[in-house]
Amino acid sequence: MNTLKNKSVIIENHTNKYFPSIIFENILEMLVKEENLPKNCFVNLELSDDSSIRELNKKYLGRNELTDVISFQANIPEVPLLGDIIIDINVADIQKGTRTLEEELQVLFLHGVLHLLGYDHLSTPKNKTMRIKEKKYQEKLKEKFRTRG
Repeated sequence: MNTLKNKSVIIENHTNKYFPSIIFENILEMLVKEENLPKNCFVNLELSDDSSIRELNKKYLGRNELTDVISFQANIPEVPLLGDIIIDINVADIQKGTRTLEEELQVLFLHGVLHLLGYDHLSTPKNKTMRIKEKKYQEKLKEKFRTRG
């Protein structure tokens, strides 16, 4: 297990693959600005490849199946923790399509953070809002990296 503490994302990597923390930091940094979040907020991120996400999905959401990402909001007074995000990198790798695995992990992390902020995709009106935000932020990330290159 590799635990890495950054200024806004605490990563527990339970895989044998390395993912630079900056790919997640950039997303949270953007959302802090765009969503007017406290500058000192942070997220716990767990990356796994052992299908343990299935048990979490079953226990907390009643779905006995693998999934790509699960988010748990935190509500701890005086602590700027937004919550926990768990991503299964094997599921991410299978569904990534033409994206790299890192890009897919970014998409899933963004999705997870939006859930932590209260956005949802279970009802039609909320689904539309969440999808619009995801698309907007994905475009901002692409633009950020185009201008740096």
